[in-house]
Amino acid sequence: ANILIGKRNLKEAEATLRKSIELKPDFAQAYLNLGTVLNDLEQLTEAEACIRKAIQLKPNLFNSHFLLANILIAQNNLQEAEQPLRQTIELKPDFAEAYSTLGGVLGELNKSEEAEVFARKAIQLKPDFAIAHNNLGNLLKDLGKLKEAEIATRKAIELKPTFAIAHLNLGGILKNLGKFEEAKLSMERSIMIKPDFPDAYFNLSLVQLMTGDYKSGLENFEYRLIKKKTISIHGNPIIPRKKDTNFIRGEKILVIGEQSIGDIIFYMRYILILKRKGVDVKFCTRKKVHSLIKSSNIDSDPLIPEKSNLVKDGKWLPLMSLLKYLDVSPQNPVINAPYIFSGKSLIEKWKKKLSKEKKPIIGINWQGGKGTEENYQGRSMPLENFSKILEKNDISFLSLQKGFGSEQLESCTFRDKFVNCQEEIDNIWDYSETSAIIENCDLIITIDSSMGPLAGGMGKDVWLLLRDPGWWMWGLSGSTTFWFPSMKLFRQTEKNNWDEVMNRVSNELQKHF
Repeated sequence: ANILIGKRNLKEAEATLRKSIELKPDFAQAYLNLGTVLNDLEQLTEAEACIRKAIQLKPNLFNSHFLLANILIAQNNLQEAEQPLRQTIELKPDFAEAYSTLGGVLGELNKSEEAEVFARKAIQLKPDFAIAHNNLGNLLKDLGKLKEAEIATRKAIELKPTFAIAHLNLGGILKNLGKFEEAKLSMERSIMIKPDFPDAYFNLSLVQLMTGDYKSGLENFEYRLIKKKTISIHGNPIIPRKKDTNFIRGEKILVIGEQSIGDIIFYMRYILILKRKGVDVKFCTRKKVHSLIKSSNIDSDPLIPEKSNLVKDGKWLPLMSLLKYLDVSPQNPVINAPYIFSGKSLIEKWKKKLSKEKKPIIGINWQGGKGTEENYQGRSMPLENFSKILEKNDISFLSLQKGFGSEQLESCTFRDKFVNCQEEIDNIWDYSETSAIIENCDLIITIDSSMGPLAGGMGKDVWLLLRDPGWWMWGLSGSTTFWFPSMKLFRQTEKNNWDEVMNRVSNELQKHF
């Protein structure tokens, strides 16, 4: 079997190892070797079973625990992988690879500070270990230590110049440092080394789009659908995907939503353009935005994701690909007039309730969704930061925050400055009704969450508070955006400094009212 493995005849090796186990059922090394072969053959479930049997028969084989951890990581079972990695280190305390891998797993589990300790230990044990330096760079980036992250990742590249993922990671760090041209070069180098690297093309697209190169950026943005951590598609269509960019009157197109609710609200406007071209469009996305889609006349009967496979005619398109298909750019917005509407009865309902307030009403949102927050660190702020606005302005707040982050309302020092019907508003989760509430506010101030495109899509005055750097669609500079004419951007002038932003907002509010 070992000879066959050396010659990469894995299927023959598998059969031979199974014969070995048949002859000696308590042979731990045979189970370990078979697990290794099955792992190489990407038969992960059976490989895991073999390795667990090897550990049961001989618990002190450190490489069994290490391989089990790697199989679990390949199956994205990161929490389970932590324990066998710790066991590996206990059995072999000088095994640098185990320290580095554990550091990576802990980083993914958002235990970044502990992860940093293990990554540094791996480097201490093996100073020329390029993977460990790269992992340390990733962890330092997550901890916000960008300059240190850059040094660690450059060291990984120095040790291994053809390390494609290290070039990609360096590009991400440089982007966060505001070094966009260097970031672009680093990502392009990653692609030169590894031309079939979807993550590199996707990350490059974000820099291209951010710096205004929409033509190249939207081409590479399509790689989001095949990268390692792929975008969430809201459905499983069985019809073919549309490849050409020409839309013919009468053709049937199923548009599938993707990613977050904020993205659905942002991009669903382009379905209206398809309808104007005479295309027979169906829209499939998450149930929670269906009421808004209906009230905005985007689709009178949208599909839930589970029913996307019932569509048998026509072709399908991912929602965000409409940017490329319609050739959207700052010079060609295609549509930026209001496209979101609520029902008249809901608007009247909240007009009546909020008419009792005697001060200007500002709707606020300070926290993004928990899942998205992990990939878009620094975009949110504590509710308490909004207290600065009250120092110079006599206004009432209305919280648009739902779920994660809304608990801050209970302990904030200005709870009495919210509208009288706030508790009732807290129980409104329907987006169409939320838009009716927004319609009755004098102004919306929000971090970069779904409330921004919701208010902007209604044509409502909305002030968007942006981290440094912001997400790609907001570009690098300026206080206005082609996406929403009624939106004003307030950018951080210093990374993570929200106090300075809120001081500017407070001063602008005095002029606004």
